[in-house]
Amino acid sequence: MKKPFIRYTAAFLASVLVAVILLLLGACLPQAPIDANVLRSAEGMAKQGDYPVIADQSFASMLDYYTDALILGESKATTISQWETIFTNPLYQHGDGDAVEQLYDYALNGSQEPSRYYVQYWMGFRPVIRLMLTFLDYYQILRYVAFGFFVLFAAVICSVAKHTNTKTAFLFALSIILVRPHVVAVSLQFSCIFYISLLSMLLVPWVQKHPKWLGLFFLEVGIVTQYFDFYTAPVLSFGLPMIYLCLLQSREGKPVTLKEIIKLFLIWGVGYVGMWLAKLTLTSLLTQADGLGTGYAAFAGRIGITKTAGLESYYNPLKALLTVAMSMYSDQQGKILLALAIVITFVLLAIRFLKVKPGISGILRSKELILIAMIPVIWFMAAAQPTVNHHWFQYRGIAVSFWAAFVYLQQLLTPAVSE
Repeated sequence: MKKPFIRYTAAFLASVLVAVILLLLGACLPQAPIDANVLRSAEGMAKQGDYPVIADQSFASMLDYYTDALILGESKATTISQWETIFTNPLYQHGDGDAVEQLYDYALNGSQEPSRYYVQYWMGFRPVIRLMLTFLDYYQILRYVAFGFFVLFAAVICSVAKHTNTKTAFLFALSIILVRPHVVAVSLQFSCIFYISLLSMLLVPWVQKHPKWLGLFFLEVGIVTQYFDFYTAPVLSFGLPMIYLCLLQSREGKPVTLKEIIKLFLIWGVGYVGMWLAKLTLTSLLTQADGLGTGYAAFAGRIGITKTAGLESYYNPLKALLTVAMSMYSDQQGKILLALAIVITFVLLAIRFLKVKPGISGILRSKELILIAMIPVIWFMAAAQPTVNHHWFQYRGIAVSFWAAFVYLQQLLTPAVSE
């Protein structure tokens, strides 16, 4: 017990050190080209507003220029001449205008004092964004972010097909398609968690063959998620690799137990929460900002310890689930089509089920997938306020539930398919 604890602690502390070094290195990048590209980006973004919609024009196809403007503004504001900005995350938003308009004003005129400090996030994307802004503006960055997203998506589909089968790979692809990857691909805010999740999945076949690294793998995935993600759908980075691991283990006749899934989820959670606490602690110790106090206030407001004024109705687990469903069907026509698809699917599944007659043993054979499928649902209910408030992008954690449920049904009906 002592040796694993030391190994995990050393890995965590090393990760925090690397995280700080990366932020410092990012802050050292030349400021002039970054400033020029932020200004050029803000000019274009201001013409579209905080929340432009694409494709079918529904709210689930809405981009988050508000947060992308924050990402650009925070990246611009992180400079080595004021090293403490790597922890304090100064935000320059003065007045009542849209975030993109305020970004344009900040990029054009500068600002002497920040409006506030956004200390509760690591914002580990800043070194990467600052590096890209050294050469590219926002719209050029999106071009390559989208390209990289779809390349990774294709690579994971190939990996799943290679190590499991084409049907499982298709079901994975379908799970991602159902959460609108064409919207994810053109957003800095949305794509980050998918990059983390897809890259993690590519590592799963290696980790599965080297089980001694399994715990450290999920610890680091939790750490990286907290470091880079701006709280979009963090459960993706645990759920998708975990499903893949379960599939690989099952093929070798060594199914992952419910106890092991819970253990790995807790390890992922320790990395995720521990990295957050490390950020808040470093901010409080090394700067004048109250990292721990601000972080607790944000956490309390999200889970309902204290309720944000005007958002009291958002702290409702059932409402959270309903808004997730609403993000799936978007409008009345979509609701009807979704209901029809569900009915047809259940009828077909019932026919298959009666043919296979798997019995209790067959139903329980892949019960671990049911547990994983429930994790996003529990997450939505526990974090009801942010889920309701930002359901149009936070709903994408449901992709974990989709893939786990699809694969469970596939395995349940395998005898009928193989006949």
